[in-house]
Amino acid sequence: MSAANQLYQEVILDHNRKPRNFGKLEAASHHAEGLNPLCGDHIWVYLRVNGPQVEAIGFEGQSCAICKASASMMTSAVKGRSVADAEVLAQEFRD
Repeated sequence: MSAANQLYQEVILDHNRKPRNFGKLEAASHHAEGLNPLCGDHIWVYLRVNGPQVEAIGFEGQSCAICKASASMMTSAVKGRSVADAEVLAQEFRD
């Protein structure tokens, strides 16, 4: 296994075992639900936006390790950023 693949697996496993920002965010100003009917992944994402900043973010749900790790990494990348920066990250991901 290449070093890059091993690192990728370690990061996924770490975020799956110890997901960052896991749990329902009380007093969320925004929320979204995602469901993949093909595999059963089902998550909810909660944001608390204060002015131009993402003040807090959380997620919960039932999903596979990759989905949970992805949500954990996404929340870590977005937390504390401006809404504009978060939108840029989302667009870069889609591209």
